[in-house]
Amino acid sequence: MNVVAEYMPHIPGFHLGLGIVPEADLLTEEAKQYAAIADVVVVAVGFNPPTEGEGYDRTFELPFGQDVLIEAMAAANPHTIVTLNGGGGMGTQRWLDKVPALLHLYYPGQEGGTALAEVLFGKHNPEGKLPVSFDRSWDKNPSAKFYYPVKGADTALHVIENNKPPVDYVIPHVKYEDGLMVGYRYWTTTGKHPLYPFGFGLSYTTFGFSNLKAPETAASGSTVAVSFDVTNTGAEAGAEVAQLYVSDPSAKTTRPERELKGFEKVRLAPGETRHVTLSLDARAFSYWDAAAHKWTIDPGKFVIRVGDSSENTPLSAELTIN
Repeated sequence: MNVVAEYMPHIPGFHLGLGIVPEADLLTEEAKQYAAIADVVVVAVGFNPPTEGEGYDRTFELPFGQDVLIEAMAAANPHTIVTLNGGGGMGTQRWLDKVPALLHLYYPGQEGGTALAEVLFGKHNPEGKLPVSFDRSWDKNPSAKFYYPVKGADTALHVIENNKPPVDYVIPHVKYEDGLMVGYRYWTTTGKHPLYPFGFGLSYTTFGFSNLKAPETAASGSTVAVSFDVTNTGAEAGAEVAQLYVSDPSAKTTRPERELKGFEKVRLAPGETRHVTLSLDARAFSYWDAAAHKWTIDPGKFVIRVGDSSENTPLSAELTIN
């Protein structure tokens, strides 16, 4: 077997490694035996600085062998918890339905292990919310087909510098034709659903939303006060991130079905209710009019939505801007 590695350096320094081993040989029988007799198995997988960083891409799928590790641990012990390290979404479809718990840690730092232990043992109630939509697979991401350069659209750049030989560069071109419909704006507008929506996050307790109050009419450009109640309906103290989205069905141009315009985290004891008020200024009801070169508010109906994620907004109210 011949192996050829080709690379084009674009940053100072590079790393090159090579390993060839069947996935089936990555785990020893001893590791599986230990997993089978353990009360709980915690599998830490994902990415790190050598495999993910600014200026270069990484795969959506987990690094080689990690899916096999999770599948083997889940087969040996049904109480297998998976923790993900990484700066964004990653592939989980091979094993997600085989494990009872998944924690996305992003990059938790030197005290990440302590924080994870406190969450798993119930010392701290998890309260994080997804700042992105979590895709089922890379090809399902709404921006996937606009991510890489367009084939055949490259242009050449001839550079001449003093005391240096001329250099010809090939400039690839990327067309961002997804426009505003990225992330949750795409999912809510199309009615399709990602694996986990923007703003989603579980807790050891539960929360309820009620008593939404918003004016029925408002003058264009004025500040609008929206208030509602958040109640801890469970038996544990916890924190919820209340999220407010605005829909603009009267817009004269194509708009996302909803956009996040306000949020607030509230910490509540069991049974406690907090009254939350969020102020929406003119920009919350505006869009950028490219032809007029200014922020524009189209008079008409707007819809205020409140909930705990982009896809779960149980409260809504209509508002007419004159």
